[in-house]
Amino acid sequence: MPAPKIVLELIGRFDRNLDAYRSGHYNETQVRLEFIDPFFKALGWDIYNEQGNAEAYKDVVHEAAVKVGGSTKAPDYSFRIGGTRKFFLEAKKPSVYIKGDPHPAFQLRRYAWSAKLPLSILTDFEELAIYDCRIRPVQTDKSSNARVMYLTYTEYADRWDDLYSLFSRDAVLKGDFDRFVASTTHKRGTAEVDDAFLQEIEAWRDALARSIALRNTDLSQHEVNFAVGRTIDRIIFLRICEDRGTEEPDRLMTLQNGTNIYKRLIDLYHRADEKYNSGLFHFHKERDRPTPPDELTLKLAIDDKVLKDIFKGLYYPESPYEFSVLPADILGQVYEQFLGKVIRLTAGHHAKVEDKPEVKKAGGVYYTPTYIVDYIVEHTVGKLLEGKTPRQAAKLRILDPACGSGSFLLGAYQLLLDWHRDWYIQQLSTVGATRRVAQKKASPIYQVGENEYRLTTAERKRILLNNIYGVDIDSQAVEVTKLSLLLKVLEGESAETINHNIQLFHERALPDLASNIKCGNSLIAPDFYHGQQISLLDEEERHRINVFDWEAEFPEIMKNGGFNAVIGNPPYGFHEIHTVPVKQYFRDNLISSKGSFEHYFLFYERSLNLLREKGQHGFIVPVTWLTIPSARSLREFVLKNFSIKTIAWLPELVFQSAQVNTLVSVIAKEAPGQVNVDIYEALGFKGPPKIKRCYAQSEFVEDGYYIGIFKSTEEKEVIDNILGMSHRLEEVARPCSGYNPYEAGKGEKPGGGVQDKNTVKGKPYHAQKKLGRDWKQEIVGRDLGRYNLLIKEDRWIKYGPWLAAPRDPQNFMGPRILVQEIVGGKDRRIVATYYDDELYHSRDIIPIKFDHNGMHPFWVLGVLNSYLITWYHHKQDPKAKKSLFPKVLVSDLRRIPMPNLDLSKATDKARHDRMIALVEQMLALHKQLAAARTEHDKTTLQRQIDATDRQIDGLVYELYGLTEEEIGIVESQNNE
Repeated sequence: MPAPKIVLELIGRFDRNLDAYRSGHYNETQVRLEFIDPFFKALGWDIYNEQGNAEAYKDVVHEAAVKVGGSTKAPDYSFRIGGTRKFFLEAKKPSVYIKGDPHPAFQLRRYAWSAKLPLSILTDFEELAIYDCRIRPVQTDKSSNARVMYLTYTEYADRWDDLYSLFSRDAVLKGDFDRFVASTTHKRGTAEVDDAFLQEIEAWRDALARSIALRNTDLSQHEVNFAVGRTIDRIIFLRICEDRGTEEPDRLMTLQNGTNIYKRLIDLYHRADEKYNSGLFHFHKERDRPTPPDELTLKLAIDDKVLKDIFKGLYYPESPYEFSVLPADILGQVYEQFLGKVIRLTAGHHAKVEDKPEVKKAGGVYYTPTYIVDYIVEHTVGKLLEGKTPRQAAKLRILDPACGSGSFLLGAYQLLLDWHRDWYIQQLSTVGATRRVAQKKASPIYQVGENEYRLTTAERKRILLNNIYGVDIDSQAVEVTKLSLLLKVLEGESAETINHNIQLFHERALPDLASNIKCGNSLIAPDFYHGQQISLLDEEERHRINVFDWEAEFPEIMKNGGFNAVIGNPPYGFHEIHTVPVKQYFRDNLISSKGSFEHYFLFYERSLNLLREKGQHGFIVPVTWLTIPSARSLREFVLKNFSIKTIAWLPELVFQSAQVNTLVSVIAKEAPGQVNVDIYEALGFKGPPKIKRCYAQSEFVEDGYYIGIFKSTEEKEVIDNILGMSHRLEEVARPCSGYNPYEAGKGEKPGGGVQDKNTVKGKPYHAQKKLGRDWKQEIVGRDLGRYNLLIKEDRWIKYGPWLAAPRDPQNFMGPRILVQEIVGGKDRRIVATYYDDELYHSRDIIPIKFDHNGMHPFWVLGVLNSYLITWYHHKQDPKAKKSLFPKVLVSDLRRIPMPNLDLSKATDKARHDRMIALVEQMLALHKQLAAARTEHDKTTLQRQIDATDRQIDGLVYELYGLTEEEIGIVESQNNE
């Protein structure tokens, strides 16, 4: 597309006055107003918010450029879509040599890398440079490092297409910007800011732990963890405050000069206590303050060198971080990983950092992406705010019962801040007195620029203390949550505004969150100790139990009926570090703990019971709770007592490093009603749902408390007809499990790449005598096909009670159907075949045994391998929809509908015999195909197999009585 007229005029004017602009007299503000602003307006950006969008949704934020230490502490422009930053622009006056001067490039890259923005722009209009800001900036970098495009003003007209297709508002809105970024990932030298900062603070922890453990030998293990964690939190808080302008610059850096660094650092702590009133700096008893002061860390001895190294890495030029733009969610992601490890003390009081047992078992720590947090917060807290005033909103109580690093509470707090600010602005503009009222002393907002307003610190504190509550079993996580929330309170403040409040109102800048964010076990109440001998529990177990009394800790809230919203991402799995008494306590006190259970079952039940009437509940959890037998009691509890408002199914993995498919449920404490099911691609979660369906909650109750969410109305009618003409497979056969070949207690995971000493590969068949009688031939899931068994390599298993999960050997011999657990391939078909000799297999194969006179195995095999049963499985079971390792499980096979037959009737007998003949034919054809050598023979046999397969599918449709219309629904290409 040609460059617009305004751009051509800008180019012409700049060219005519080039010498004047290059002089040092023409400053940055002038070039921004006269050239850069109109240039980006031509790219479609609402530079001056002429659309009148709310503050949170303005296209462009003109950052307040605070000068600290001779450098600008905020980028000049932040370009956003829907309130989400997409790129920065740093402006310079034309006398700056952008192409060759490395300092402006390093400054821009520090901003964007710290803010985790992939691309950003440096320009003085005469020159324009685009940088890949995923590459970690280094102070010695040349100006050309990470630069992906460089233009001068004389090239803007000819290259307008390139600029427009990448940086116009339209291009960003349509995803062209993101697609360009995705196409250039994995570039050499890229280092995400969260990974880099995590490595940084992990190194701090190692160094501080070693120093504190060696220099303070009277400290217990828990005291060392507390001291290290609190020291890191305080340093990060003070450093961020410096970059944001609420602390004097370089305070920590100057401590490097001289000795007794920790003693002088304590002086800064005391000043911070006087200034902020945060529990982070609480050293003296104060009236009306519920928590005792910290009397431990002031007495610590810490080596000067350790602190010098930490401080040195926090400042230019060694530091690549720009803390003023480091997003809160990035800090949360870093801390979430950081909290996955703990300091252990050896017998010699040396410090050693290890994974927490529960984290190691879970395979890591998984931080909830911001877009999931935003969705849950909007559909719970946002719903509760509809139609309310600030006075009414002040009564809302929002809880995360497993708050971790505080991502959900931070999201809820941000929504509340934005909502209050917008409500005040709207009300004031309605009465036509915005400026006058906003300037009043008691106003909750104040003006910071043309049509720009901020909530006062007092209002931000009021909202936080009124609305936000959290609990976590990890004391360090509690402190991190407080830290994140307190930093959010300080956003936009300066040293001047804070000192003004202290002097004028004798009011310190931050609240003490001890009454809002608490440490405890959300699942275990004090009644755990009734009848227990506490002395029998070791110190570690008592810390893990950490009973929590909701009625005593939040008395006013519980007296008024509970919390208005409960949000979060509860822990998954079951932490086997718990002792038998803890497990028994769960079974005695929580309905959802019947049978086998996972932690998130318990969190669902406990947190739903904490809701008050009309309260809203939002969790992200594994999809399996919808259908697995072990969660039936949880489903019954939910379906009978609450209303599921929405289930947002996420087919793509949200937690890339965790192989678990998830959903978001929004549940209200009100009479059961309709359920909306939104089906999203996780990466496009912010967009419209791919498919949206609606169910009556009573349907799930009628279906035996089984929450099937993939059936349209038409598909449900087909399934109802199928179920009306069938009985369950478990009535005629016995699906059962294979074994786990890994030894109990060894910690290896199947599929983890570790060969167990009880398995041997590559031995010939006659090796059984050499190996011994206990060694049996073994197959795995990939050896199975539909109607065939092709063993790809000889494998042997030493079978016996020493295995982690041995089964009855009779399961591995005699007539049986073998079913592949992983339903793979493009169409994810159920894969089954027949076998009647001795053959052992692992858990990724499910044998179906015929222990009594029932259906002929070939009859069952034909039905199982039909397209209709695969379709039925996809519509009933979320495990079949998983993006990775979709499955059919033993419990699924037990529920498979088998057509009702009366063999005394000639029609049914003929269908029965025809099915057996077709399956015999399929088995024979597959054997012939396996032995075929020529391409012609293979092609001919495959055509016969395909034709026979279609005949079986047709017979199965007939057996269930499907009409042509119903068959069309089943075979529709639009099936999800």
